[in-house]
Amino acid sequence: MTTPLSFGDAPRREQVYLVAAGVVALALPLLLTGPWAEARLVDMTPPDWFTCLVLIAMSALNVEIGRVLVGGLSVAQQPHKALSAWAFACAMVLPTAWLLVVVPLTYAHARWRGLRVPLWKWVGSAGFLVLAGCAASLVPRWVLGGLPNWMAGDGGQGLATLVLAALVFLVVEHLLFAGSAWLNHAEDEQWLRAQLTSPGYHVGEAGVVFTGGLMAAVWTAGPWFVLLFGPLYALMQRAVLVEPLRENAAMAAELVETNRQLEAVSEFKSDLMGMLAHEVGNPLASVSGYAEIATDALEEGDLDEALPAVRVVRRNADQIGGVLRDIVSLVEANPGGLTARPEPTALLPHLRAAAAAQPAAAQPDVHCPEGLVALIQPGHLDQVLANLLGNATKYAGGATRVVATPDGERQVVIAVQDDGPGIPEDFRDQVFRRRTRHPDTADAVSGRGLGLHISRALALANGGDLRLSDSPSGSCFELVLQAPGD
Repeated sequence: MTTPLSFGDAPRREQVYLVAAGVVALALPLLLTGPWAEARLVDMTPPDWFTCLVLIAMSALNVEIGRVLVGGLSVAQQPHKALSAWAFACAMVLPTAWLLVVVPLTYAHARWRGLRVPLWKWVGSAGFLVLAGCAASLVPRWVLGGLPNWMAGDGGQGLATLVLAALVFLVVEHLLFAGSAWLNHAEDEQWLRAQLTSPGYHVGEAGVVFTGGLMAAVWTAGPWFVLLFGPLYALMQRAVLVEPLRENAAMAAELVETNRQLEAVSEFKSDLMGMLAHEVGNPLASVSGYAEIATDALEEGDLDEALPAVRVVRRNADQIGGVLRDIVSLVEANPGGLTARPEPTALLPHLRAAAAAQPAAAQPDVHCPEGLVALIQPGHLDQVLANLLGNATKYAGGATRVVATPDGERQVVIAVQDDGPGIPEDFRDQVFRRRTRHPDTADAVSGRGLGLHISRALALANGGDLRLSDSPSGSCFELVLQAPGD
């Protein structure tokens, strides 16, 4: 079942529950404020609006500290829990109507700064905190008759008031959240249900609520002492969050790297399996079939029939050998980078041999000065040429010419040119990517999308490069090699 993300996707019972809670949360603070306007909870020296601004500022500070320490509110939800502290503090020092200002603004700031929760759940959570604050505000009024200063005398009565009010706040808050968790879809509230059954969640929530109560007590005794509360709170948050988050971040980074390596290994295995299944399996089946034909013909003494079959076997064996060289190169290149031992290599014999290995109708003209030498491992040169000429045969009916020329004093360029349809413009920047083939030819031409990728890796390993050059017709690949020094 897809997790509901909108209010309309919630069950009807959940919708009714949240609407009722919202209506009561809007009405109850105003009702409690009216009759009690003359009998204030505490005799505040600063005006109410200033106290309200301080609470909002403390909430904003809490969110910003969380963003810095956590690395963004979308990474973790710790800053969300501390919003309860400022709702409780507001209920302890201000008429309850101010809850309708403090709570929405603290939630709006957290949402603006990146804490991602569906908006309808934000509204529901804010309503629950307003109701919990209203319930907590009744404790000092009805039970203890209110206090002019929460820290008056030895502070015992104020402490008892705050503890009892905090417990009421926590009980009402948890009951309201539990109602939403059990009325909504279980899949949508999986995280909240797990939190409500976790002792650690309740301990943490109690801690942040008592933090708000402590600030309320200090504010009633001497508002300017709260200026020290900000730095102390920041240090406390750092002590509580930084080390566990650093350890979690290190573990998460290690897990991400492990997953990346596993994905690379899985993709690499897929490459090898595809090469073995298709590029080795097909010619191997042909080898087996023609070997049987050749065996039967030889037993009957029919050399005219045996000879073509043996030639097919040899051609397919050579093809299997080329595929195995691709696999070896891929295995070498994948874990730690392809290695090469370049040496001064005469180019003309290798170019002629590569051209002669192509079918008779697809053998290109070779143009190379006698004695032209480049730095490359000879086997790597043969493999790159085989891949380039093989591609030209498959896609363009064969290369038309292979031209090797010195490029200044430091480089040699070997160009493989064909007169085929060329590389589509939208595919030119992808032609050397691993396992990438153009959709127009992927089904019509057999291949695995590895030849050019491996060829360029071989060129780079030898200190050169393989590039796709502009050509008026067909395609032209240029193998750039280093020229040997004096």
